[in-house]
Amino acid sequence: MNYKKISIASVAVGMFAAGAAFAQDAEIATWSGFRKAAASFTFDDGAPSHVSDAGPTFKKYGYKATFNLVTGWNPNWSGFQGLADEGHEIASHSDQHGNPMGNGEISSSKSTINGKIKQKFGLVTLAYPNCTVPNEQQVLQNYIVGRICNGSWKGMNDEMGKDGPSNWAQVPATMTGSEGQLKSTNDFTGRMQKVIQSNGWAAFLTHGFQGKSNGSATYSPTDLNAIDGALKWAQQNDKDIWVAPMGHVAMYLKERKASKIEAQDGGAAGTMTFELKHSIADNISKYDYPLSIRVKSDWSKAEVTQDGAKLESKIDGGYIYFDAVPNAGKIVVKNGNASAPESSSSSEPPASSSSSEPAVSSSSTTALPTQSFEDRHLVAFVDNNGYITVQNAQGMSITVFNSLGNVVRSTKGLGCEQKVYTGAKGMYVVKIGNQAKVVNIK
Repeated sequence: MNYKKISIASVAVGMFAAGAAFAQDAEIATWSGFRKAAASFTFDDGAPSHVSDAGPTFKKYGYKATFNLVTGWNPNWSGFQGLADEGHEIASHSDQHGNPMGNGEISSSKSTINGKIKQKFGLVTLAYPNCTVPNEQQVLQNYIVGRICNGSWKGMNDEMGKDGPSNWAQVPATMTGSEGQLKSTNDFTGRMQKVIQSNGWAAFLTHGFQGKSNGSATYSPTDLNAIDGALKWAQQNDKDIWVAPMGHVAMYLKERKASKIEAQDGGAAGTMTFELKHSIADNISKYDYPLSIRVKSDWSKAEVTQDGAKLESKIDGGYIYFDAVPNAGKIVVKNGNASAPESSSSSEPPASSSSSEPAVSSSSTTALPTQSFEDRHLVAFVDNNGYITVQNAQGMSITVFNSLGNVVRSTKGLGCEQKVYTGAKGMYVVKIGNQAKVVNIK
């Protein structure tokens, strides 16, 4: 089973297992979107080709990767900032790539990158040069993930099942390229198929690319077409495999294992109220990555809010699906058919209505202050499933306008990443606080 089930009453557990529908059975997905497995593509050394070739390849399919930089090798900071602005994870690979890396570089490389790169939740992942593990205690005082190499499928399967690695300072990844085990598209897709079968997590370790500008990332070059084919396959099988950066998957996994979702008594008729909580926040991370939830229900329409902020939701197969952030306030699931239009609690104005927000016309969107997104660490993009997604907007108002200047969504930021709207293809303007960015749903 690819979910964590929280039962409201013991009697409900038995009847639910027998097929009865109970509206307040809530489940946390093992992997985001109730997929069967996860896969993370990681790139070492900060090669020029990571910016010029890997970035566009991932953008084509709407996926995000992890880029591990050696700070002393003078990476293209502006180029990697551009990748961070698109939602990729920028991580550490030491200062000088020593074997082993100096223990002092565990914190100094993090400090250097944090001073150069602005990203959604800071720097949480470290990849060890030459796969040699430094002081593990220091690693886990500075990062939530320390990545090693592990070329064997047996090791990957044992260490990276649905519960994650046995040691977060030694998270395995399989080498790709001429010296690695994964060379072709079929190699990548075969590995992803295996973790789909086991409900596990596959991680890939790539340096430079064959025939590209790789700088110091000359070891085991990989055919970029193999990765392109792997991402195309993943997109075709997106219902089964979640492709996301290593740090993002680690946050989700740790939160999922630590979280509980519990029903709250005393809600109004036609509503269900839940609390989603954990107690693992520390000085490295708030652990506020959204978890995928589903609630058993026979409703045909639903409205979901958390702390008053509208959440994207869908109904499928007798379940209401949505993503919510641990410790971010009460979750209210409301029967959409029970609300009269004038009393609806939805925070979404009708698409054709006027709004107190300033209208944004299609002719004026190019003048919006997009540069301020970088200044405030804010990111907005459209993910591979057509959702407008924002990062690092906790506590801020979020408004989405269509190309006619009409408000199609009003909500607020809850976690480090949040889906805020999906709709018809076209241009939209995302306004976060007093800053805005143009995005396109294709």
